[in-house]
Amino acid sequence: SFAKDGVTSFICKEMYPSETSYADASRVIDFWGNGWRKRLEEPDHKFLYALDARGLIEYADQSLAWCKANKTLMADVPLEIMTGAIAFNIGCGAGDEALILARGGASCVAMDITASAAEATNSLLQKLGRGVGIQGDARFVPLKSESVDMVYSSGVLHHSSDVPKSISEIHRVLKPGGVAYIMLYATWSIMFIQEKLMRRTGEKDWETAGRKNPCTTTYSVAECRKLFSAFESVSIDKRGASLRHLAKVGRFLPTSFDKYIDRPLGPNINIVAKKVTSP
Repeated sequence: SFAKDGVTSFICKEMYPSETSYADASRVIDFWGNGWRKRLEEPDHKFLYALDARGLIEYADQSLAWCKANKTLMADVPLEIMTGAIAFNIGCGAGDEALILARGGASCVAMDITASAAEATNSLLQKLGRGVGIQGDARFVPLKSESVDMVYSSGVLHHSSDVPKSISEIHRVLKPGGVAYIMLYATWSIMFIQEKLMRRTGEKDWETAGRKNPCTTTYSVAECRKLFSAFESVSIDKRGASLRHLAKVGRFLPTSFDKYIDRPLGPNINIVAKKVTSP
């Protein structure tokens, strides 16, 4: 490990099994790192890092209320029992989710594969005194086995070239009885069926200077159950569908029918997986 951009980095060439593997990781870091550098300077993110601890707590409360209203994965997390827990946030991004976990009373280890996002999140957690941001790869988690109470990762792991390896690492670092809250993209959804039909590479909002998203894998519910087969119990729920996702015509359509298409056509597969309590 070494300090990079103000955070501890656990990424080095030697940890990858081949030159190709390291090159693939470098492309991922370059794409998302530049994307975050751009986004963190935009008004909807930049203001956050000027807030003091009280302002961050108020922001976390507002963010959680939004999550509950929109039934996102964070709404499934029992924050009322998080006091004193160790939470591991994979793909922390701008730090919004890590803030909510810390506000719930957890000590949060927030990891991102990009130094820019890790540093941004670290600055927020340091103000609250409830965690740390680090740079790392979810396929090589720099934590001891059975060391965390919960893992949270929303909209991130499907950008890895080896998702099963990441899930295996999550299982390893969870304590017995620990719970993973994971969101992966759904193949059978309005959003991603269109992506494939239109041959898009996805994540266009993140493109900088011609960089293209190196990797996104989508999943069926059955494939997700297989991914999490090592866990004691797994609940899966598809969410986030909207007719507004339809290209060109979506913005003219009502949202009153969205609740009926959530389960069959939602783009977000929300997974809650509990590790076996005892051997």
